[in-house]
Amino acid sequence: MSRIDDAIKAKLEKRKALENLDVVIHPYSFDKKHTINEARAIDEGSQVKTAGRVMSVRPHGKVVFFDLKDSTDSIQIMVREDGVDSKQLAVVGYVDPGDFIGVSGEVILTKTGELTILASEIKFLGKALRPLPSQWNVAENKDIRFRRRYIDMLINDDVRQVLDARWQILKEIRRFLQDDHGFVEVETPVLQPLYGGTNAKPFSTHMNALDASLYLRIAPELYLKRLIVGGYEKIFEISRNFRNEGIDQTHQPEFTMIEWYQAYADYQTMMDVAEDLVKTVAKIVKGSTKIKVGQKNIDLSGKWPRVAMVDALKQYIDIDFEDMDDKAVKELLSKHKLELPAGFNRGTAMFTLFDKLVTPQLIEPIWIIDYPRDVSPLAKAHRQNPKYCERFEAYVGGKELADGWSEIVDPIDQRQLFENEQQHLRDGDEDAHPVDEDFLQAMEYGMPPLGGIGIGIDRLVMFLTNTWSIREVIAFPTLKPKTAHSSESNQRTHEERDQLKSEKNQVDKPLPSREESQQLLEKYIEDVNLRHHCELVAQAMEGYAKKLGQDADLWYQTGLLHDLDWEKFPEEHPNKSVNELLSDYPQALIQAVRAHAPHITQVQPTSLLERYLFACDELSGFLHAYSLMRPGDFKGMKASKVLKKLKDKSFATNINRDDIAQGFGLIQEEAGDHIEFLINIFAQK
Repeated sequence: MSRIDDAIKAKLEKRKALENLDVVIHPYSFDKKHTINEARAIDEGSQVKTAGRVMSVRPHGKVVFFDLKDSTDSIQIMVREDGVDSKQLAVVGYVDPGDFIGVSGEVILTKTGELTILASEIKFLGKALRPLPSQWNVAENKDIRFRRRYIDMLINDDVRQVLDARWQILKEIRRFLQDDHGFVEVETPVLQPLYGGTNAKPFSTHMNALDASLYLRIAPELYLKRLIVGGYEKIFEISRNFRNEGIDQTHQPEFTMIEWYQAYADYQTMMDVAEDLVKTVAKIVKGSTKIKVGQKNIDLSGKWPRVAMVDALKQYIDIDFEDMDDKAVKELLSKHKLELPAGFNRGTAMFTLFDKLVTPQLIEPIWIIDYPRDVSPLAKAHRQNPKYCERFEAYVGGKELADGWSEIVDPIDQRQLFENEQQHLRDGDEDAHPVDEDFLQAMEYGMPPLGGIGIGIDRLVMFLTNTWSIREVIAFPTLKPKTAHSSESNQRTHEERDQLKSEKNQVDKPLPSREESQQLLEKYIEDVNLRHHCELVAQAMEGYAKKLGQDADLWYQTGLLHDLDWEKFPEEHPNKSVNELLSDYPQALIQAVRAHAPHITQVQPTSLLERYLFACDELSGFLHAYSLMRPGDFKGMKASKVLKKLKDKSFATNINRDDIAQGFGLIQEEAGDHIEFLINIFAQK
């Protein structure tokens, strides 16, 4: 029997003993007259009546001490043998950490100066059947922290502080917009016949009652604008949105955002209001406009500059984009290893260069304005230069905070932009915006001049609490479901089992031997460093295969051959491999090689094999580069040092940090855990 089973058995025995004393284990109510915070503020000698959860029990001769905690604070409880009746004293002997009790008594100071309630009456209010983990255990076991979030909140005060800040931020946003600016809070559908409002992949579902296929909302925008058509002038919605895309440190598929729209306003007005909102909320939540983003000290006060994107390229990376022809732009993209999702166009190229090269440098608060129209299908053309649009984004600490624009209100203009998006879709951009005929029809009834903005609530909470993991600022973040198996280390979801069956069914050709694969590697890859990289990825994949109960040979050879065509056919990578060089290999391996370069093949990693290959590839290269700096190679390497080195953009500049971050999300591993696992694998070789 495990220790947990022993603890549960002991608690059940205590519950039975309480029942034998005719104690009601779970009473219906308790007249709690004081919170613990209020009890602590009452003068010594005063009587209080409070309740909470017992966090610790400390018998001391004829006295028992409890630490009692509620949602406001904690306090020490003292029960003397001669201070309560015999039945209550018997009850005290069966109280464990995790149980709930009610206490009446006098507020005193002990000899050591500890504020305490000297109990005159104890009432049992609830029995816990599982032991509370220690703070240390919860901090170490991230599976408990995020899968049993209620334990995390209970044990770790820092977690509660972040979530309390989140609820306060939401409250203050509502107050600011409703009371200070006269906005009305509204609601729009989560289930929609057509998704829209931004460029993103939707979740789809089916409604049996209507026998209709529907999408989960990716943004509330198009329905909020329908309300503007309906006569509302200043509205906002704090909405749950769903985007069927990657998971990483700052993105979750289910997230919260606010959008607000103001009739007769343009993007300048929207920036004024948004800037004031961020400063106001910061003052209330933080007590100051001075915040930290990472290790950077930032002051939100003062007027935030407004800089056109084309000028930001000049200012920060000395690129005069408007003077460059298409050939020069393409060469610049190639130099920085940047791919466009759906073929070349100047607007997308401009935004891509800005996003990858400029945004990390935007530390002090700044508005970047006047975006290319190609990347802003819902924004109004710039009044002075129709190549651009009146769109803005706020950046602080190198991170994007808000996005908005002067809205298109001309249905003819909007239709043209929707149709342009359809061409992008045909060119391979899976996130292109669909044509919403119902929305266009609504616009045809007439819309006033309009400004709009969206701010991610999760992102705003991360900013104001300096907590740069989105899972930390969400009460219950989205995680991969788990099912019980014979051992904790070999758990697999229903989805994963189905995927495993699918992979086995795809093995339409037998897997060659490792020796044959090694010979193939040596035939096409002569570069020692590239060959070493492939072998490292193979070792990593084999290690994870054994951990997850997968086919170790298949996973090893997938890692070994994933870059087979990179040296001799770099322009055709990885298509040369998947179409020709690996024709004698199982489809599962070929598909994984295809999915490890989704920016080229447009195939996203979905199966276990594909996701782990993606997660091991770029990170293995980074770890190898770091190992070359160390006298001990991989031995003694620390995950914390690797994470610190990842932030140094001047080191291993050819390594794609975004891919590494995406890999953490794809396999639902904490960065430190994944890095440590690979270090241990590589150090053994």
